[in-house]
Formats: sequence, structure tokens, C-alpha cells
Amino acid sequence: LKDKFQSSIVNTVFYPLFVKAGAFYSTDECIECGLCETLCPLHNIQIKDHRPVWGKECTHCMACIARCPKKAIEYGKKSIGKNRYYID
Repeated sequence: LKDKFQSSIVNTVFYPLFVKAGAFYSTDECIECGLCETLCPLHNIQIKDHRPVWGKECTHCMACIARCPKKAIEYGKKSIGKNRYYID
């Protein structure tokens, strides 16, 4: 109960301040396969004008980055050159 209470306080502050989708973007390597759109658990990604576009509902699960077959999705400068991995 104590941990649940403490988590609720942290999440109330943390998510609105730090968990945002604004830094996600796709590079020219994007092949418009739509996998990112399909994988997003919050249905936050839509393909528009041949590119993924992120909405405001993001939980930073990183499925879009990890599963992109062309490694064409980045999160600001923080993900550039980093390994992508996922667990089946």
C-alpha cells in the first residue's frame, strides 16, 4: 500500500513533466511499413504523408524505436547510434 501511494505521487508529477512524444521522429530511412503504428499500445502513432506522426498519448514503451525494421525512428538526440532490442 505504501509503495502504491508513493508511486502515485511520483507518476502524477513525472508523467506530465517528462513523458512526452514530441521528440520522436522518423529519418529518411523510414519505409512507411506502419509497424510502429500497429505496435503502439496507446494507438498514438498514425502514418500521415508517408511518415509516422506521434500524438500526445505516449508512455515511452519504445516499441516504435525497438521494432522498426530500418532503425528509422529516433527520440531527439538521445537514441541516435544506440542499440535497438526487444524481447519476444
